[in-house]
Amino acid sequence: MMLWLRSAAFARYGIWIPLLVAAALSPRGCINRIPVEIPGVTTQGPSDEEQIVSVLEDVHRGMQSRRIYKVLAHVSKTYRDDEGRDYAAIERYLTELFRGYKLIQITRVRPKVIVQGDRARAVETFGTRAEPFNPNENRPIELRGQMNIYLEKIDNKWMIVEWGRVF
Repeated sequence: MMLWLRSAAFARYGIWIPLLVAAALSPRGCINRIPVEIPGVTTQGPSDEEQIVSVLEDVHRGMQSRRIYKVLAHVSKTYRDDEGRDYAAIERYLTELFRGYKLIQITRVRPKVIVQGDRARAVETFGTRAEPFNPNENRPIELRGQMNIYLEKIDNKWMIVEWGRVF
């Protein structure tokens, strides 16, 4: 039955099917790409805004799971913040934070992202609670507010270069 369909298709369309398949599979393909839109299938990667939101979601997961390198994977080596910390200082700060607190809960809404070329600013609205391992050494943390997060596209990857308060 399948052989009959193949031969019937070949009889109807002749040599055109193999030529079209060869052209589609060739390394050069068609000279002009024909845009094809299939519902539910995207032909482009995520937008810069979506990539930045994904970076910030991954940082959020890293903070809540107390995984320092999951957070630092998104921080540029040229990082600076409004408290004067560089990359090494933020690494020390996070190490101390994760050692001192057993539970870190962060509630956040989707950030507002403004992309300008290879630079971007995200305004993050959040609430944070953290319970210390030893209440005699550290106080519980409860913060609410907004932060400006500045990012740069470095080697085609969005990296955090600065983190500071919204004034």
